[in-house]
Amino acid sequence: MENNIEKIRQDCWDKTLDAIAYSYIYQLKIKSINFWLRISKILGIIIPVFLGGVLTSTYNSPEYISLAIWITSPFALGQLVLSTILTINGADENVLKYSTKAAEYSVIETEFRQLARYPSKDEFECIKKFEILIEREKGISKANLEVTDKEKRIGMRFGLRELSRKCVGCNEIPLSMNSSNCDICGNF
Repeated sequence: MENNIEKIRQDCWDKTLDAIAYSYIYQLKIKSINFWLRISKILGIIIPVFLGGVLTSTYNSPEYISLAIWITSPFALGQLVLSTILTINGADENVLKYSTKAAEYSVIETEFRQLARYPSKDEFECIKKFEILIEREKGISKANLEVTDKEKRIGMRFGLRELSRKCVGCNEIPLSMNSSNCDICGNF
């Protein structure tokens, strides 16, 4: 009986690591998209405000106005291209999808961690809780969105660092998110 509960605890810690890794991966994706969305919004506000300021302060000087338009045109075109790319790629929708996935993995990670820390004394109840969590985790992981091997290694390194666990590849506990030469928790 104690052996089954101990195996469930170990499996829960492994699933906790996986959930931490995937949650981190989706948070990184959100951060990347949000960076480009912010750049697009900043350019979309600064350029018209700058041109409006130039127009209102130098309305009698066409050479200043044409110079301002000449300077801001490349930035305006860049903002137009960036906004088009972000819209075509569905950046706002992707942020929403990735936020949902990160939240789902965060919740399941907490539940696996709780079961690993405080397993039920009743073996049947412990197995039942574990099986329910496994089914929920399968449902969440079925819809994993565009996760590359590189991102999985980054997530693995983050999870190992968070739980202070040794990597099975390099046999070290990661102390930072700097890449190493390990094929499991590095090379990214």
